Amino acid sequence: MAIKILRTIVIVLGVLILVVLSAVIWTAFDGPRGADTTAGGENTQVAPDPLSLGLVSPECLIEAASTNAGRLTIITGGPPNLLDCRRVFVIQLSSGRVQAEIRP
Repeated sequence: MAIKILRTIVIVLGVLILVVLSAVIWTAFDGPRGADTTAGGENTQVAPDPLSLGLVSPECLIEAASTNAGRLTIITGGPPNLLDCRRVFVIQLSSGRVQAEIRP
C-alpha cells in the first residue's frame, strides 16, 4: 500500500515538473506580455525641452560636468569680472529639470 502511494506521488511530481518546464519554454519563446514593436530597449520617451542655464553672458563657460545617482552636476565659470558666471547646477536626468542652482 505504501509503495502505491509513493509511486503515485512520484508520478504526480513528474507531471508537475513537465508542466512547469513547458510553461517556462512557452514564455521564453512567446516573449513578454504586452510587448510591442519598440520592445528592443530603445528609448521611446519624448525628449525634454532644450536645457537653458540662463547664464548672463556668452563668456560664461562650463568648467566641469559629472553624473551621479541620476543627476548631472554642472559647474560654470568665466572671467573674473563676471561673478554671475560662477554657479553650480544640479539637473535631474530623467526629466531634464534644474533641481538646484547654487551661486557662490
